[in-house]
Amino acid sequence: MSDHPAQPADRPVAQPDPPSLPTVPCSTAARERQDPLLGTAPPQHRFLLVEQDGGWAFAGFPALAIQEDIRDEVAARAEAAGARVMLIRRPGRHTSSVCLTRSWCVVDTRAPEGARVTWGTWAYPTELLAAVDRLEELAGTERDRSADPHRSAPAAAPGEGDDFSSLEAPEELLILVCTHGKKDPCCAVRGRPVAAALARRYPEATWECSHTGGDRFAANVVVLPDGASYGGLDVDSALTTIADHRAGRPAAAHLRGVSGWARPEQAAIVAVHDQLGPLAPGSVTPVASRSEQPTGEDVAASVVTLLLADGRCVEVPVTEHVRAAARLTCRTEAHKVSQVPVPGVVRIVEP
Repeated sequence: MSDHPAQPADRPVAQPDPPSLPTVPCSTAARERQDPLLGTAPPQHRFLLVEQDGGWAFAGFPALAIQEDIRDEVAARAEAAGARVMLIRRPGRHTSSVCLTRSWCVVDTRAPEGARVTWGTWAYPTELLAAVDRLEELAGTERDRSADPHRSAPAAAPGEGDDFSSLEAPEELLILVCTHGKKDPCCAVRGRPVAAALARRYPEATWECSHTGGDRFAANVVVLPDGASYGGLDVDSALTTIADHRAGRPAAAHLRGVSGWARPEQAAIVAVHDQLGPLAPGSVTPVASRSEQPTGEDVAASVVTLLLADGRCVEVPVTEHVRAAARLTCRTEAHKVSQVPVPGVVRIVEP
């Protein structure tokens, strides 16, 4: 028996007040402070994208109204496979009506060419388990390649075994625009016009998505399977940025980093594109990083070694400092500090 008295039937249980929204939206304040974009791309290089029309709760996938044990299993196994789970939907007006068949998509930015993108469909929650099976297969293949770097991992022929190769689609870019307004109003206010504009130009490639991180950099766009993460966009700059990306000229001015790398490596990748570009997406790969002794007000320092697709090897010194505490999202009242990487001059070295 409970030790607490029951609430009267006509007396609602008290709920905590939601955080008050700031007078100045977080994305506007970040622009006024000139917050640096560098090093803020998602830290995962695998993604599970689950199509779900209608409104999204603050938590995104963990609050999806499906069978709880299946939802928890998908989330736990995806996390164990190093994947980020995001909801997606087509841009435009959304309703809460139930669509019988929806898509799921597994993306691994570091998988072999031709195996980075896997599509499937789900009408029942249990069918999402096929997606996490694919994630685990990709994670296992990566472990095998790490153990034996000379081992090749070509995709099997369609229908061969149970390797999901029959679900693989041509690797057309996926353009994900964060419009997760329940997570942060700026993502909806700035993201939805960008998503609509990109959808008019690239209707098959463009999706709205849930939280990508970096709310204050809205509008945020993640391009998969390349992993490029862009921020601080409006309609005009988004159209130009995606056109340049598709043409093999990533726009360093809006490039937050490449998904799946640590903060210094992300900053180094952007520096190489900025100083030696134009270079095609995916043509700059970090291969090593060594720590250095920070000096002055820096809190960290490192030298990142990167390999270019044309065979050149480069080094980029990266220092990190802490910026003054600020309100980094609209949905939290707490002021937080951010650690910002600053890349130096790119040096070409012998491989």
